[in-house]
Amino acid sequence: MQLKLLWDLQELDLAISAVKQQIEEVPALSGVEETAEQFEELQRDITEKESRLKNDRKALKNLEMRTQKIFDDRKELNENMYGGKVTSVKELEQMQRKMDLLAEEKKRIEDDILILMEAVEEQEHLLEEKEAELEKCRQELQKKETALAENLDRLDRDLSALEVKRAELAEKIETKYINKYNMLVEKHQGGQALARVEEDICGGCRVFISSAHRGHLYNPGAMVYCENCGRLLVKLDN
Repeated sequence: MQLKLLWDLQELDLAISAVKQQIEEVPALSGVEETAEQFEELQRDITEKESRLKNDRKALKNLEMRTQKIFDDRKELNENMYGGKVTSVKELEQMQRKMDLLAEEKKRIEDDILILMEAVEEQEHLLEEKEAELEKCRQELQKKETALAENLDRLDRDLSALEVKRAELAEKIETKYINKYNMLVEKHQGGQALARVEEDICGGCRVFISSAHRGHLYNPGAMVYCENCGRLLVKLDN
């Protein structure tokens, strides 16, 4: 009877160990970390694009202001040239030269404005796409985080229920069996201190049990160990 309870205790311990392993592994398997990194990368990309767009818009505004200044300067020159304020031929020639230079500068600036306007428009389009991608990623991250929280909550409940069962079962087992079990658990990988005997074979190492040991297996109070692996042998009714 005690060995049967000890076997059930081992089954609970293995189940508890499996649930704890899942609790450790489920965050990595959930994809939350990978999606969170993708989300952060998109945020950085958007921040960079917003900064670049802000600078280009500022540059575009400066060019437009420069164009307006050239227009005002040309208007003033035109009024001076044809308003009768200036009569000197030399001064008129200088003013005309300045008018021509301003016209050339205005043409260059207008070309730059067109190029910059196209760049701004393209950046705005790319930014919209990235923001839509960020929103989609945000929703996916939220979904995965919710699923992860639900999984962890379920696993925590499962673990608590198993631990309650273990505590209740441990109270029914004599101290000497518990002590022996704990000692064997320390020795055997995976916590399998007990091995079930099936068809005279140790379920732990798959070695035949000697005839001398097989006879003791039918003694309810005897603790029989596998001669090969050292596990405590348990013969259970099918």
